[in-house]
Amino acid sequence: MPRAPRGTLSHQVILERATHLMDTEGLGAVTVRRLAKDLGVQPMALYTYFKSKEEILAALYDSLLAAIEVPESPDAGLDGVRQIMREFFRLLTEHPAIMKAGSGGQGDTRLAEVVYALLLNSGIERRTAVGIASSLVRFTIGSASIYQERAGWNADHWSKVRHSLRELPAERYPVMRSFGDDLPEFTQEEVFEFGMDRILRTDLNEPLEP
Repeated sequence: MPRAPRGTLSHQVILERATHLMDTEGLGAVTVRRLAKDLGVQPMALYTYFKSKEEILAALYDSLLAAIEVPESPDAGLDGVRQIMREFFRLLTEHPAIMKAGSGGQGDTRLAEVVYALLLNSGIERRTAVGIASSLVRFTIGSASIYQERAGWNADHWSKVRHSLRELPAERYPVMRSFGDDLPEFTQEEVFEFGMDRILRTDLNEPLEP
């Protein structure tokens, strides 16, 4: 990635470089000193735009979340919630290191505002809405965290899994061994869609017990 031309340093240029470093070398590479070196400026130049490394990481997180498109109407219902969570899942799988960059900033608040509006406008009770939103976020982060190591699973992988299951002793693992002959295959995207659908297809109008 080329250095920033002299006199063009900005919030956007710094965050673009930070994103590149995070994606290619990991979050640990995103330091003020490294950013300054890559951009061809002195470290003090970055402090004109950000007070600290932590502020850069928070802005990086918020800038990526800002790219998630949200429904324009609060009446988009549960389909709108699905749209947001799919975009969130895509973001986390494309930038896995961002999960360690922090949360709780304006980016999270923006998405939470829309998700809760969609849930409440669908007639869902407030406590249930909190439970649903929290479960979706945790499920999406968990699904994205194991995506990289499992995204390449193909027919050959599933064939090996079935073979290994058939090798299990029947008296000790009767159920698991039975899957050796009939194990449904899922892509990671299909697993994500399946889990999200299950969370949103419970009896959403039944309040959770406190």
